[in-house]
Amino acid sequence: MVIVGIMHSALHPLIPESSRMHARLLPLLTCLVALALCGCGDSGAAPEKVTSSESSFDAGEQAFRSGDFATAEAQLSMAVTAGALQADLLETALLLLARSRIAQGKLAEAEADLKQLESGATAMDQYWLATAELLLKKNDSAGAKRAVTEAKKANPKVDLPASLKGL
Repeated sequence: MVIVGIMHSALHPLIPESSRMHARLLPLLTCLVALALCGCGDSGAAPEKVTSSESSFDAGEQAFRSGDFATAEAQLSMAVTAGALQADLLETALLLLARSRIAQGKLAEAEADLKQLESGATAMDQYWLATAELLLKKNDSAGAKRAVTEAKKANPKVDLPASLKGL
């Protein structure tokens, strides 16, 4: 954040304040320069660990898509606990892990997975859909309906799974 602040200060005089685009361009340019200079970041993990985590993620995602929730849970758990996934893959892994556990009736574990995403998920529609599935499994149809409403607020074009279409 310090670097972004310094770059913001350095770029500020380059864009005339009289420009209507000033408020829009300055933050965008600051971010672009920060990414160009600093990159997206390194997980700090050894390349073998990253490759192993990503392989576990891929296997878990494949198992989830084919309905093999036990294998999905095992593979995604390995990917998450290894600590070498980039943030976007980690978020997807936690969502799929939670949904795999919901499908198996492991509701407490699924709730813990979703708790990790509660305030920081970038795909909030998917977070809310997984939450709705969890609440439905807990026989809380009113809570599930509220979660579906939140998913639709986050993304009006969200595609509801069959289990949630009747809510």
